[in-house]
Amino acid sequence: MYKKVSICLSACVMFAVMLFQSAAFAQYDTDFRNPNKLPDTDEKKRKTPSFFHRPSKETAASQIEFADKLLAEGKQKAAMKQYSALVHKWHTSPEASKAQLAYARILYDRNDYRDAFDEFQYLIDNFSGQFSYEEALDKQFRIANYLMTARRMKFLFMPGFKIQEQALPLFEMIVKNAPNWKNSIEAQYNIGLISEDMGDYLEAIRAFDAVRYRYPDSDRAADASFRRAYCYYLMANESIRDEISCRQALSALAGFIADYPKYADLELALKYRDELDDRLANMYLERAEFYDKTGRKKAAVIAYEDFVRKFPSSRLAGDISMRIETLKRELEKNK
Repeated sequence: MYKKVSICLSACVMFAVMLFQSAAFAQYDTDFRNPNKLPDTDEKKRKTPSFFHRPSKETAASQIEFADKLLAEGKQKAAMKQYSALVHKWHTSPEASKAQLAYARILYDRNDYRDAFDEFQYLIDNFSGQFSYEEALDKQFRIANYLMTARRMKFLFMPGFKIQEQALPLFEMIVKNAPNWKNSIEAQYNIGLISEDMGDYLEAIRAFDAVRYRYPDSDRAADASFRRAYCYYLMANESIRDEISCRQALSALAGFIADYPKYADLELALKYRDELDDRLANMYLERAEFYDKTGRKKAAVIAYEDFVRKFPSSRLAGDISMRIETLKRELEKNK
């Protein structure tokens, strides 16, 4: 009988462990599938005393001394536990900000980057003026850059999948934390690059516009202007018959070329502009030819004249001008 009970208990324990692991992995997968959710610091609860975060000492001063000693002995996990307990128990003490900073640093040193970012954010949100703001921002920026270039996994000789989408909300948070910080320009620019790579061109354009307007004198202003125009070009290519998209892209490219005539990739911009210019010219010409072929001579004249006015340097401009005169004579005869 005892043997049966023991077997049942073992089975229950194994089932509970499996259930816990499944939940943990499900949460991880959910976070990965929804990487663009910004850490919502307004909804995030403040750390408070709890059964799971009990300090080993009676005061905050003795607690941080104990945690520092553990860390000096190389016992990172034990030190983390004690630092965290201090913040939960004595949140308003002078030692709390030091413990929170130490806790975030250990996570960073252990390459637990995503949690480290959140703990540095907690430090920023709750302990303003009590720590090195530069260090916290620098660590957050390094984490976001790492995620932007890292890959999720590799299988045999196949390349891994990029996880740069996870970096997007982190860069957004950095810009929100310190819009005038020295690396916020790069963070804002990276928001545009990631959005562009994800195919979210409108968001990329907004991000690049933010670089252009907030930091017009920065080295990234020209790059942002080029990427912005390129995103309009990509959008135009998604709807090759859309005249409005084509015009928007041409306008963006023309503005970039006028503003940065010595840009390193100017030849690319000129190539994209000429390609779209030819496409738009063909749209105008096809419209005029349609009216001409269907006998709508007056509409054809208007459309042909519109083509010549907008594309005077076209190699077809001379022939089309002659066709306009022919149609006008025919219209005169039929009056």
